[in-house]
Amino acid sequence: MKRFHLTDRYALINFNASLCDNEIQIVSSKSFEMVLAQFIRQLRLKKDRTILEFKGISIHMIHDAYKLLLIYDYLDIDKKNTALTPLLHKRDAFYDFTENFYDYWRKLERFGMVIASKRYPNQSHANTLINESDQFNQRILNLYRTITQNIRGKQFYTLRQLPAGINANIALMPHKFSDESIYHNLQNVNYIQEILTRPPFIIHSKSNKREGLFREIKQNPLEHISINKLHYVTYPIKVGKLIAFVYIHRDFLHHGIALSNLFEPASFKDYEHKKPDLLYIYGVRENEFDCTYYKDLDQGIYMGVVSRADKNDYFGYMKKMLLTLHNIYSIDHKKLPIHGAMVNILLKNGKEKNVTVIGDSGAGKSETLEALRVIGKDYIKDMRVIFDDMGIFFIKNKKIYAQGTETGAFVRLDDLDTGYAYQEMDRAIFLNPDQLNARVILPVSSYEFITKDHLVDFLFYANNYIDTNDGITFFDDINDALMTFKEGKRFAKGTTAEIGLVKSYFANPFGPVQQEADCDLLINNMFKILYKDKITVGEIYTRLAIKGKAMNGPLEAAKKLLELITKDAS
Repeated sequence: MKRFHLTDRYALINFNASLCDNEIQIVSSKSFEMVLAQFIRQLRLKKDRTILEFKGISIHMIHDAYKLLLIYDYLDIDKKNTALTPLLHKRDAFYDFTENFYDYWRKLERFGMVIASKRYPNQSHANTLINESDQFNQRILNLYRTITQNIRGKQFYTLRQLPAGINANIALMPHKFSDESIYHNLQNVNYIQEILTRPPFIIHSKSNKREGLFREIKQNPLEHISINKLHYVTYPIKVGKLIAFVYIHRDFLHHGIALSNLFEPASFKDYEHKKPDLLYIYGVRENEFDCTYYKDLDQGIYMGVVSRADKNDYFGYMKKMLLTLHNIYSIDHKKLPIHGAMVNILLKNGKEKNVTVIGDSGAGKSETLEALRVIGKDYIKDMRVIFDDMGIFFIKNKKIYAQGTETGAFVRLDDLDTGYAYQEMDRAIFLNPDQLNARVILPVSSYEFITKDHLVDFLFYANNYIDTNDGITFFDDINDALMTFKEGKRFAKGTTAEIGLVKSYFANPFGPVQQEADCDLLINNMFKILYKDKITVGEIYTRLAIKGKAMNGPLEAAKKLLELITKDAS
């Protein structure tokens, strides 16, 4: 792995190979010069006035000045090094340039890497990640302050301890999971062992919405795609109870870091002696296998592939391909994928109820349950998220139980209570916060809790497009319920490429649509059990897509839901 890799959007630092022990090493390095040269090229392309004043002044002159300014007084350099006089006599312009250069560096996505020894695979690398990150951050700040104060000729009296080093630091270790020739190119890629992030962690991606469906192919794509092992890292995670190996191209590494807020990381002990259930290669060069998946039934591996096209630079492609693979695997193993939200509610009278709301993106399922949390504080002792987006139903002891897949939530900023995401800024990961469909990824539950067997007590379909004060209606006839749930109708709010009133089989384009016939049998069977056990099945009207009702709609629905739960548990 290279010492330093730089693009116009991000920088990767290999701390095992880079010399960053002090400020002199940093400012004297080829890496520092690369960032400086790239900054100057961009200023020249934009014909920025900052660089127009530096006509006749080379990159090497600026770099040499920085190296000297770290040690010597500004005026002494001007007297002793006449070659730098043309630059040093533009003191105000040089100061502005330096401030802009520092801002440019901080706007890059900056990632550190530490390669761990395979001799001690279960050893924690937390102290190394923390120390490397903190020390590098402080050295960059010291470098900036020393040089800028020297150019100004006076010290700063207000100091800001900004995250100026790296946004995230990851511990890596090579791993081999198979001797099969078809998987040869995926062996001994560096696997993420631990991640350290420095909040607020903000991702700016080239795309801000996901579009289309993932489709199955019948030939293993590894027969046709090339993998440069040095350009990928692998994040081993748990999607529900399945182990997934996520191969992430360095151009999409920011989305890999964001996975740490959404799924439970898998420890080395979890996968040391086993193959993955799911395998995802995110960011291949070839486009012919874009957004496809393949079932290697001989090896028991379900594999997804997404290309490195700019349109795929969005976290939705990371999350939804993983969930599609999980759901296809679940359907093949007689479990029903649920696209919705489910919470465990502990009432103050000591009784517990589990509520599931099914609906596609933008239906208002999570918003309604969050409104329930707010208005139900006099009756509800605790609410815990079982899943916020995807889970599974399964039959156990002739009853319907559920489990979740994710420990976090990937939600629109506009759909949260004002200020909520910023109250959680120390843990949140923000995605394009300045754009339409801005998102935030927040941890919401524990892995141990979401993977318990949770009995289903209430099941609702989230209707976001009918404007009614009913709040909730019930399906006395199982056929009416099946029709509504399978039809999967909603008004799309533009969170995906869809707009207007649309349908998606079982409100779930991530598995059930692809295997509708298999899923149909599971739905019919499980709904029969729900009705046999007299489980409440209904439709909840969130009115999230009704103009002027986006906030009050989920609130009114939550009031009806609270009445129903407290009455049932009385």
